[in-house]
Amino acid sequence: MLWLEVSHTEKYMKLLIMRHGEAQLVADSDMQRPLTKAGINQVKQTAAWLIDNDLIPKQGIDFAFVSPYLRTRQTFAALNEILPINDVEYSQDILPCSVTSIAHDYLDTKLSFLEQPECVLMVSHMPFVSYFVDTVCKQHISPLFATASVAVIEYDLKRSHGKLITHFQGI
Repeated sequence: MLWLEVSHTEKYMKLLIMRHGEAQLVADSDMQRPLTKAGINQVKQTAAWLIDNDLIPKQGIDFAFVSPYLRTRQTFAALNEILPINDVEYSQDILPCSVTSIAHDYLDTKLSFLEQPECVLMVSHMPFVSYFVDTVCKQHISPLFATASVAVIEYDLKRSHGKLITHFQGI
């Protein structure tokens, strides 16, 4: 009888799905709402939590997808002061009302061009981040995201499927 040994060493990458920090309520438009001081502190706490829980690889975050809204760009900038982030793309596909299946397809396409990504970050908005977790995990979890909270997904690029590992809601 011939036995084949099957390797179970498939490597999953981390997909960090984050909501922006607390933003001011009033601005000329929703796109221009800046972070508050408390929002910047929330983002710094989230970055510290990611580091303290050993969720960021030594080489840093390979790639970040960021909504072009001011509050998400400011969230990214505050994170990037603390965490090494190697590349960023500001994407219209991850706005508050974007279609999650299109964003998921785009994510997979973009990741296919990266050589063995270990960690990818997305900074976006409610309700998109909640529905995106559902789309990526192929489950109806619909987690609520407090400002500056982050969901950690173990993501299998070959299968275009993820599993929610933990969800930091802030302090």
